[in-house]
Amino acid sequence: MKKFIKDYLSFSRKESYAAISIMFIAAIFIALPYYNSAKKNKEPVNTAIQKLIVINQPQKDSSDNKNTDDALINHQPTYIKNQSYPSQHITPFQFDPNTIDEAGFQKLGLSTKLIRTMMNYRSKGGKFKTPEDIRKIWGLKKEDADLLVPYITITAKTNNYQPASNYHQYQKPQPTIIDVNTATVEDFKALPGVGNLAYKIVKFREKLGGFININQVKETYGLTDSVYQAMQPYLSFSATNIQKLNINTLSDFELGKHPYISREVAKAIAIYRTQHGSYTRVEDIKKIVFINQATYQKIAAYLTVE
Repeated sequence: MKKFIKDYLSFSRKESYAAISIMFIAAIFIALPYYNSAKKNKEPVNTAIQKLIVINQPQKDSSDNKNTDDALINHQPTYIKNQSYPSQHITPFQFDPNTIDEAGFQKLGLSTKLIRTMMNYRSKGGKFKTPEDIRKIWGLKKEDADLLVPYITITAKTNNYQPASNYHQYQKPQPTIIDVNTATVEDFKALPGVGNLAYKIVKFREKLGGFININQVKETYGLTDSVYQAMQPYLSFSATNIQKLNINTLSDFELGKHPYISREVAKAIAIYRTQHGSYTRVEDIKKIVFINQATYQKIAAYLTVE
């Protein structure tokens, strides 16, 4: 028996240390769940402090006790609930947020930062269509907005609505057939899909000196093919006086302003004139090496030698 105990139940010093370490680690893992459970059930320090504050307050009346009970139920001291009152400096009166000036905002009691926000909103095209729209202003407290909304009166027009009796005066003009060389900006605007591109069309026509065919309209910068196809049925063309450039008198800089004449072509026309004398006819520019037939046909209608 002694031999059995010595062989199987005795431990060396290292084995004893290892066994103790294992038992210690095992004890930690066994105790850890109980520790976490106790920690979760422990009352929060803030709540405990709040209860002490409430308990130590002198009792007043039943209404005060009710407020205290509500604070305990919500785990929140009563002073937190009382911090959302409207700003004391707000002095409301009837006003229109679309037209009131900075002095008016100051009289209402708004802060300098909030006034700057309101003015920036209006300067960028912002409009207040209803009194409730003032709530969209960043930085305006809900309580302050609640005070101001009943005093707001929107008097300025914020949309395109017109009284029925005058409605016909503000209807968008119906598209009609127009001459591309004489039509005004408003005439082009009335065509489907054109809008503000009308300004570019008229400007392009002026730079050219006039259109010599309808298809030139679609060369306007920014005009898409789909828009051109929509407006094309309403376009017409009649011969008109084209503004022509005199290649015998104008400088290369002046010639180069034309949309169809590149800087190189304008310079070549001026140099050839200096070397060979005045042109007797427009066709003479074809003698310039790099003015091919396609370039000549495109610019010839806008040139003259007179």
